[in-house]
Amino acid sequence: MSLRPATEKPDPKYSRAIGYLRTDLSHNQPHHTEAIRLLARRQGHALIYIVRLGPDSVPDPIGHVLDIIRATATTTLFVPDLAHLENHPGRVCDTCDLVTVCPEQLWLKAGTNTRESITGPTWLPEACHGEPHARLRIAEAHRIMQVHRPCNPLDCPRKAAAFALLAEAGKLVPATRSPRERAAARGLSYPPSEPATASSGLSVAVLERLLAGLTRAQR
Repeated sequence: MSLRPATEKPDPKYSRAIGYLRTDLSHNQPHHTEAIRLLARRQGHALIYIVRLGPDSVPDPIGHVLDIIRATATTTLFVPDLAHLENHPGRVCDTCDLVTVCPEQLWLKAGTNTRESITGPTWLPEACHGEPHARLRIAEAHRIMQVHRPCNPLDCPRKAAAFALLAEAGKLVPATRSPRERAAARGLSYPPSEPATASSGLSVAVLERLLAGLTRAQR
């Protein structure tokens, strides 16, 4: 087990956060460390430590991490995915908020909403729907399409960029039925009852790629 200070000095005006990696699950630790660091900074958290534990480091790894969280008055735990928590976010959420990197989701601490329990994740704030800073890879585009499934690509620049790339690569097949017809076939309401995610709007470049990809996919 190692308790590694974050690379950036914590800012006291931000909420404190800790990252957690299981060394047997994180096969690319530098990548996961950087992903946690960047997401924490983007969400306005002061990342104070990255905790690294092997499967046999301590008898109860999750309990050990929670002890560190309580001792440091940390409000949020960042992990690469739920597998690092044995796919059970509830135990962490009894103590603090939880953020997963893949997919990018926020699990609120129990008692911070009217339901008083953890029933599911909340989409992260608007920054996670912004246009990617670099051209996506195919695998990344597929993941974004899954994570941002409720988003409209005309309202979510990140989904639009993923959609455009997959259309350009011939990975999308045009739908033969309208959204209303598909919703009716699945017994769902249309339009969806959930409010659309706010966004900063599409850039002209992404919109052009989206339209070009749609045109190519329909041929």
